[in-house]
Amino acid sequence: MPDLEHAGKDLANIHRKPNDKKYFCYFTGFLEGVAASGMIEDGEVSPLVQQCHEFALNISDPDALDFVQDFEAGLLEHGSVVDAIHYRAQTIDKACDKRSLNRFMGYCAGIACDDLIQLKEAIGIVEYAEQNPSILRDSSAAAIVFCCKDAVIDGVINEEESAEICEAITALVGDSYADTGISALGGVPVFSEGELPCTLHEMKGQVFVFTGNFEVTPRRIIEDQVTALNAKIAKSVTKKTDFVVVGAEAARDWVFTHKGLKLNKALKMHQDTGRPQFVSEAQLKKYLILHH
Repeated sequence: MPDLEHAGKDLANIHRKPNDKKYFCYFTGFLEGVAASGMIEDGEVSPLVQQCHEFALNISDPDALDFVQDFEAGLLEHGSVVDAIHYRAQTIDKACDKRSLNRFMGYCAGIACDDLIQLKEAIGIVEYAEQNPSILRDSSAAAIVFCCKDAVIDGVINEEESAEICEAITALVGDSYADTGISALGGVPVFSEGELPCTLHEMKGQVFVFTGNFEVTPRRIIEDQVTALNAKIAKSVTKKTDFVVVGAEAARDWVFTHKGLKLNKALKMHQDTGRPQFVSEAQLKKYLILHH
């Protein structure tokens, strides 16, 4: 029986094909987002090249390598991106809800990579939702779509509306390249953090669920420190979950590029009931230092 440790090699083999499809859809969507305005805008060149470098090195996507080579040769054009999108889109199963959402995540990341939303891009998001209504079942994706619908009514996207759409996209796929200078791949959704118990007495019996990739490795180290404070560690999110601790990076084997089943379920529960609360690895580490 293989040891199916978090992010281990055996899990990598099991998830290889689903992961390949997931990233293929995401990168296709990212290219669509970059091309959505009808041109490759000046602010989109660096994030596009950075994203392509990342895929060429880590995901082995041949189109990504082609775009890097085109850029280095001064041949990167909007038309070549559109041609790649057309070819890739033909191989994506549009009836698969997971692929639709991963593609939408990439689409939004591509649109927001320069931290500026054009009217044509916002309209593109609305049209994508009309063609793929299943994405509206994801609350974060739905929030982006509704935000865009409101913004395009008067035919103009002002600075405030652009910022609002970018903020909604950040809640789904994390900060943009314009914010961080790094590729959106591997980011996690940005969420409002809850407050950890003030005293060790209040910590007793609190249920924690961990998800994502942590800077502290193996993750068991930080889990054991939480357990030492008389809290409990659970593997799945339930109504009893008090806190979901989110790692600094997306996990390789998450169902979606920026969130897995645990985080997806927790986000839905939080929207309906106000719990569980979300805590970043950074906040938890500060708490543990203070209370050990």
